[in-house]
Amino acid sequence: MTSSGIVADIKSKLSVVDVIGESVELKRAGSAYKGLCPFHAEKTPSFVVNPDRESWHCFGCGEGGDIFSFVMRRDSVPFREALTALAEKAGVELSERSAREDRHRKRLRDALEAAIAWYREVLLRTPQAERARAYLAERQLSDETLDRFGVGFAPATWDALTKRLRGRDFNEQELIGAGLASPSNRGGIIDKFRGRIIIPIRDQSGRAIGLGGRILPNEEGPKYLNSPASALFDKSRTLFAIDLAKASIRRDKLAVIVEGYTDAMAAHQAGFTNVVASLGTALTHGQIELATRYADGVALAYDVDLAGEAATQRGLLAELGPDQSVSKVRVIRIPAGKDPDELIRTDPDAWRSAVSAAKPVVEYFMERTAAAVDLSSVDGRREVTARVIGLLRRVGDPIERALYVQQLSRLVNVEERVLNEALARTPAPRPAPVVVPPTDPDGAAELTPLETEALQLMLRYPVAITELEAAADGARLPFGNAVALSLIDAWRERAASGSTADLEGFVSGLDPATAALARSLLAGLSRGDGPSLSGEEAVEAVRTCLLRLRGARIDEAIRDGRLLLEEAQREGDRERLESIEQQIIRLGREKAEVTRTMREPAAAGVRRS
Repeated sequence: MTSSGIVADIKSKLSVVDVIGESVELKRAGSAYKGLCPFHAEKTPSFVVNPDRESWHCFGCGEGGDIFSFVMRRDSVPFREALTALAEKAGVELSERSAREDRHRKRLRDALEAAIAWYREVLLRTPQAERARAYLAERQLSDETLDRFGVGFAPATWDALTKRLRGRDFNEQELIGAGLASPSNRGGIIDKFRGRIIIPIRDQSGRAIGLGGRILPNEEGPKYLNSPASALFDKSRTLFAIDLAKASIRRDKLAVIVEGYTDAMAAHQAGFTNVVASLGTALTHGQIELATRYADGVALAYDVDLAGEAATQRGLLAELGPDQSVSKVRVIRIPAGKDPDELIRTDPDAWRSAVSAAKPVVEYFMERTAAAVDLSSVDGRREVTARVIGLLRRVGDPIERALYVQQLSRLVNVEERVLNEALARTPAPRPAPVVVPPTDPDGAAELTPLETEALQLMLRYPVAITELEAAADGARLPFGNAVALSLIDAWRERAASGSTADLEGFVSGLDPATAALARSLLAGLSRGDGPSLSGEEAVEAVRTCLLRLRGARIDEAIRDGRLLLEEAQREGDRERLESIEQQIIRLGREKAEVTRTMREPAAAGVRRS
């Protein structure tokens, strides 16, 4: 999760540990901190502060949130007052800066859209694009597909695009900020993309955020060139074609991730519309988070032998981190010598079968590791054991991890007890650091993808507020930050008054942070994101989002519980140990109930979760 705007400035200057530490005596517990909950009476610590998540959670009473939620709860004040107090403490001005940032991002998007339209025109109508047209025809990409994806061509000139866009009143800094131009050694700016096929990159709402450039065969330079990180574009949180694929991903409950743009376009052309591309060979936690906004899991179909390279294996799992992300990833076996594009074109049934037979990433890595050594030797079995134990430490679900231990036990002929002891001795992997660009794409970046979808549905279909009312029936809504909850409360009041049509009036009455979030969410709807839904469909979509969010909150609570469990084990506190174990079991049952409820008809409602 990343922050943006006013909220980002405050969080960057105020540590959640420092703010809460003013009221609660905190003690380090691994990568987190623990203390006595200030909101209910307890004798042993169950209050956990997690600086990586910038959040707090009480394992005892279930309360949690970010620094804004904490101040609101501690001081019994509404969000606006907590925002003012923390902004003053951080030295952040509550001004028109969020509106100014929104205007800046809109200018960057306008520049990108103008460039995309020009590149498209160049591909269709100019002689210098002849080779590009021939290459695309050779790749068997139809005119309809090229039009659907907005594919264009950047001529091999230094400043054709920048001259054109400067003539439309875009300045140098805007063109550089949009990733369309670079500073020249001789002063001024030059085109970023030259002599390349141009593929627009859009976010899940269909808004232009960047470009990908594919060099023509036999030309010098990197095969692919993406836009640099910018106020709009964060490669690690982006999936190419997600705007076109999300409906199919939701329907199939699976996102298939390929490496390249042309692989994804070929898949869509063949009717496999749940396919997206990861803009390179590295799959990130942010990309999984985006894909699983719409699906239960992802399947990798890279045209490199992902599992055959130990460095790639370690890098992938380190990036995904020691949580549930690993469990959501499967690997598709592509026949030797083929890439997804070729397989889809030549044998679509084989592609369909390969996707259906995709294996969990840990199981796939385990098999590949075993195939690379001599299992008849002690050294071979020891190597497999060491490498697989390192992988299993990243599996968040204890039941899934135990099943893999059983599988490894049979593979290397070592008792499960011995393997579990080795697993317990293995240091827990540290999550990969999250690199946040200076300014995030939009105000909605403060939210997880599921939170964004729920709020956008709520704003687009006011009838969906009834589902939020049902979900709040005696329970805290499963949103991870106070800004989202502030927006929900304000929209609920607006819906009760029956004046949801006047969105400008609604936004103008909000505090700066909540208004910035509302504007960014509404901007995401301005392009008509997704098909129109009936009232019932909108309510059902929100219901599903909320159930998934509640499941995610339960997963976080279980992780906090395990941290406290380890502390109790080290301290030899048997009574505390048993209490925490019972609470973890209870949370596991709640997660199972949420999962079951998601499969039930909408009439079952969120009330039962």
